[in-house]
Amino acid sequence: MSGFARSLLRPGGYRSIPYALLGAAVALPAFPFALIAAVFPGTPRVLFLLALVVIAAVLALVGLSGPARRFGVAAANAVLGTGLPSPGRARPAWPDRARSAAWLVLHTALSGVLLAVGGVLTLGVLTPVMWLYGDEGQFSFFGVTAAPGAWTVPVALGMLVLALLLAAAATPVFRAGATALLGPSAAERAALAERRSAVLAQRNRLARELHDSIGHTLTTSTIQAAAAADLVEADPAQVRRALGTIEEASRSALEDLDHVLGLLREEAPAKAPTRTLAEVDVLAVRAREAGLDVRLAVTGPVAALPATVSREGYRIVQEALTNALRHAGPGTVDVRVEAGPDHLGIAVVNALPGAGPRTGRRGLAGLAERVEALRGELDAGPDGQQWRLTASIPLRAGA
Repeated sequence: MSGFARSLLRPGGYRSIPYALLGAAVALPAFPFALIAAVFPGTPRVLFLLALVVIAAVLALVGLSGPARRFGVAAANAVLGTGLPSPGRARPAWPDRARSAAWLVLHTALSGVLLAVGGVLTLGVLTPVMWLYGDEGQFSFFGVTAAPGAWTVPVALGMLVLALLLAAAATPVFRAGATALLGPSAAERAALAERRSAVLAQRNRLARELHDSIGHTLTTSTIQAAAAADLVEADPAQVRRALGTIEEASRSALEDLDHVLGLLREEAPAKAPTRTLAEVDVLAVRAREAGLDVRLAVTGPVAALPATVSREGYRIVQEALTNALRHAGPGTVDVRVEAGPDHLGIAVVNALPGAGPRTGRRGLAGLAERVEALRGELDAGPDGQQWRLTASIPLRAGA
């Protein structure tokens, strides 16, 4: 069975009917402008054609607007089932406006033809009623004069089939026209690709945020929980401090998680956490409670750093301490943060892992991307018997 024959058996094959009704409804406000044709002299046929030209001109002017294009795309997707991408809120270019105007005029014209012809065919289905009710007078239909009789039944069925065929055939015509004239142009496809790239970049950033925040929290909580289990009887006070650290770190991670999930759901998310290097001492306290001997040295006006640089600096220190906990275990970690006049410098040094070089460098790759985005440099690797991470981020353009 051909695709067209199958469409006759599916309700979706007759989407042209509601779409034509929508086209007629859209054209109705333009009909009063057709009265302009009445001021010109001419035969009724000429005046009728002039009225149609006036209506088409009004619809074309409406179609040049940006909202008309967005409405056309949304209507085609909802009624015809097309998959046209939304043009968004950006102002469409004039060639795209012209295509939208052409489709609005064509849509209403095809809708008028479909509804007029389909309406006549549908009225033909009612001819057997005259015969069934015993009307013996003659009537004229499509230029043929005849008396009612049994012949009206097959004629009515034939007209019904023609009406269904017309509606089914009009559906792919409407879809093809909408796709050709409302589909994205080269400029709109470029804008769509840019939006997709922005979405992917946002998702990658969110993945890094989750890796940094949740990874740090889980590492700290795991070590603290293990320490608390060993000291539950010998040092209850230390156990309480460990549990307090776990609670505080978990609450902070939940804030990050709530913010990220709000972005992924495209809802109004919770206010983005704004942890900066001004809170780097909190990171040091948590790491010390997890067993690290953190020696923190902060110099320069850290509080005056640009917000973006300060946030990324916080994440760098957080990732470095997390890696030290995860890979090297309890030990000494030297953290130096230097806010100079033209750059931010960060250095974190700890012992190498006992089992050799560390694995799982996804966090370091994310840090490198962060620093590179700020035109900075990051270096991480073994230095003798130590693991050294250094980052330098300029504070001025071209620095």
